[in-house]
Amino acid sequence: MSTSDDDRIAYLSGEPVDSLTPQERAELDEVRGLLTTPATWEEPDSALEDRIVSAIAEEARRGRPVESAPPAPAAPEAPKSGREPWLRRLFRRPAIAFGGLAAAAAAIAVAIVLAAGSSSQAPLQFAMVVSGTSLAPGAHGSATLTKMSSGWEIQLSATGLPHLSGGRYYQAWLKNPAGILVPVGTFNDAQRVILWSGAPVTQFRSFSVTEQLANGNPVSSGRRVLVGIAHPVH
Repeated sequence: MSTSDDDRIAYLSGEPVDSLTPQERAELDEVRGLLTTPATWEEPDSALEDRIVSAIAEEARRGRPVESAPPAPAAPEAPKSGREPWLRRLFRRPAIAFGGLAAAAAAIAVAIVLAAGSSSQAPLQFAMVVSGTSLAPGAHGSATLTKMSSGWEIQLSATGLPHLSGGRYYQAWLKNPAGILVPVGTFNDAQRVILWSGAPVTQFRSFSVTEQLANGNPVSSGRRVLVGIAHPVH
């Protein structure tokens, strides 16, 4: 004898039902135990919604990319009878949607996801304003220095420097307090440049750009055209 959803609802309500199989009865006993747990029916904090909305707004303000969720596993094939699993149908019925309980559970789930996402530490980042020297008094710009798994990514954007060619180029450097220079990349135009440093910006915070000549001598020419000091972003 088949068991209808009405029979299962009746069993959950405490009425005796003879048509249940032992497996169905065990499953329903678990559901009934959940329904009798006081915590299931507790009203969430009235400020929960505001906190969730604020967290989402903060994520959007920061402009952090949202990772796409992995593809959902394929749903199991329906039984040959064509009936979908009874528990799925049961909780889709309005009579047992649990009203505010479902909304509260959804809000709590969102809060947990946001908390898990924010628990991962944001990348360490420094920033700086770069200014022209006496060799390039009209030059100015800015840069961000972000710690990545492969090193420090330096995004430089500056104007006021002429495009170099014909064996002449710009070389960017980082320097620590001891005066040790580390080359972080070469370029011809500073309007939009991505440089990389294997040395930690936390220790090498002085930034400079020099004019270089491709003459086989890799050391700094000393002809600095841009300078700046990296500061941590708070």
